[in-house]
Amino acid sequence: MSLSPGQVIDGKYTIVRRLGEGGMGAVYEGTNTRIRRRVAIKVLHAEGALRQDIVQRFEREAQAAGRIGSEHIVEVLDLGALPTGERFMVMEFLDGESLGTRIKRQKKLSAIEFLPIVNQLLGALEAAHVAGIIHRDLKPDNVFLLANRAGQRDFVKVLDFGVSKFVNVKRDEDDDEEYAMTRVGAVVGTPYYMSPEQARGLTVDHRSDLYSVGVLTYLAVTGRLPFTAKGFQELAIKIALESPEPAELAAPEIGHEFGEIIRRAMRRDPSERYPFARDFQAAIAEWAALHGASAALSTSSPGVNSGLTPPPGSSALAPPSSAL
Repeated sequence: MSLSPGQVIDGKYTIVRRLGEGGMGAVYEGTNTRIRRRVAIKVLHAEGALRQDIVQRFEREAQAAGRIGSEHIVEVLDLGALPTGERFMVMEFLDGESLGTRIKRQKKLSAIEFLPIVNQLLGALEAAHVAGIIHRDLKPDNVFLLANRAGQRDFVKVLDFGVSKFVNVKRDEDDDEEYAMTRVGAVVGTPYYMSPEQARGLTVDHRSDLYSVGVLTYLAVTGRLPFTAKGFQELAIKIALESPEPAELAAPEIGHEFGEIIRRAMRRDPSERYPFARDFQAAIAEWAALHGASAALSTSSPGVNSGLTPPPGSSALAPPSSAL
């Protein structure tokens, strides 16, 4: 079902315009007429609403946002169903652009320009991991940069927890331990940003997300991906078995020390990566201090309290249309 401008759903959301469409559904700009709030409304296609795995992914995205409770996670305001059966999700409206769009436009970002972005992203992941949630599909289009939030430019919002993994979450008795898209042996995530363990279809923990942040950082400061291939199988083998060219060779201006930060995040062995997102943040803060760039982090939101306990079960311790 395609929604039209002026159409009202659930008695309170007026459709303004369609923002984008993907394989699973469409995203619209809307207004909550009762409180005069601008919102984004994601609607599943009718065929998707008939598939249990897709509906579970849709609902999981909303559950993750509510459970994490971070200002850097896109806020989900409501869930519902249209009279025709399609499911819809109401989210905060995001005014800005994705990190993917930013990189495409600028080709690459300086290390100092990227510092506040990655710092906020890691803060969001720290909150998610403490809540026992692993994102598993971090990519440039799932990192949204608000044009302005309380006077801060490039305020980060993390999107699409649809394929996230909930660690040690109590489920209904008739639920599978993991629904089909996340079972052991299934490859979940966007290929270029997968960790080696993801590419091999193995069980992952929170450090897989940190690897993906390493890939995002590599791409942002060099303008190119660490691994490319003609097909998924070749790409998976490279990710699982090879090390990329040092980032500082592709972008000499970042220097060896910043390159080493990226390398540690992208170690093939998870035990050699940063133990937690806050440790990755600390490495960035130390680099910034040594290079007189601490001011770049001063407006970034910090991670959650470092005294919090690790996520249960951990071993070491666009609008949002692009997320369809």
